[in-house]
Parts: sequence; structure tokens; C-alpha cells
Amino acid sequence: MADLEQRLKAGDVAAFESLFQQHQGLVYRTAYLITGDREEARDIMQEVFVSVWQARHTFDPAKGRFTTWLHRITVNRCSRRRRKKRIAFQSLEKEESKGGCPDDPQALPEEIMITREEYAGLMRALNSLDTKHRCVLVLRFFNELSYEEVAEAAGISLGTVKSRIHYALKTLRRQLAT
Repeated sequence: MADLEQRLKAGDVAAFESLFQQHQGLVYRTAYLITGDREEARDIMQEVFVSVWQARHTFDPAKGRFTTWLHRITVNRCSRRRRKKRIAFQSLEKEESKGGCPDDPQALPEEIMITREEYAGLMRALNSLDTKHRCVLVLRFFNELSYEEVAEAAGISLGTVKSRIHYALKTLRRQLAT
């Protein structure tokens, strides 16, 4: 992997394509879970990889893993689009009319889609959170980042990550219990 990252920094298009193939599902899933919108997630995924190519020289493996850098770009892109467009999260009913969960490469892991009802309940609860709380949950539990990596990817302090996760989980528990 380190070789691919070094080749990317040097402007190797084949290395970029390989990294894209390896990480497009991760970026899409993260964007989808943060925005709740398939089309928005696809657009964000494209923008993220354009940003990766344009900013490839800024990646420093000494400062962190490539995936953490990629998460940071994804989170920033999601936040920027939300602020810029002031989009409203798609309602669960609208998403269900499209067939439920996303159908893109490496979409949501099967383990969270045990049943359609559980999935619908989880998405409804996740959609009830604001972006900053949803973002930390997605990074921590769906992408399995450590608390430190979440802090780095989201650009916030470790204490803020912990408090947001605590609040978000408390809210999710309350939502799922009803």
C-alpha cells in the first residue's frame, strides 16, 4: 500500500486508479451514511477522488494513514456540500421507495442489514442525528476508526469525539427503543 501512496504522490495515474478501486466503496458508504442520499453520496465520492488527485502531494504518511486522510477529505466534502446547499436529509420513506439501502460497490455491510425493519429503524434513527453527531458515529462504528482517527478525520479534539459519540449513542438508543 505504501508503494501505491508514494506512486500517487509522484503523479502515477495507475496508482491513483488502483487506490480508487480499493477505496471507492469506503468513501461512498461514508458519504451515504453522513448525507442519507445516494446521489449526493455518488457526487461526493467523485469530488473526493478529484480532491485526492489534486492534493496528492499534501498526503504525508508520517502524519497518518491514507484512509484517515481519505476520511478527512470525505467528511470535509460532506460538510461543505451541506453548508453550501443547505440540503435536507432525504426521508426514510423516499429512500424506501428507491429500494432501501444503496446498491453501489461495497455498499452497507450485510451485518447491519439483518432485516429490512431493523435497517429501516437504524436509518431512521441515524437520520434523526445532526451532521456532526452522525459523522462521528459513521467514522467510528461503520468505518471502524479509532477515537484518535475519528478526531483526526473530523478535525476535532478527542474529547469532542467522545462526547459526540456518547450523545449520539444515547439519542440512537432512545430512537430505537420507541
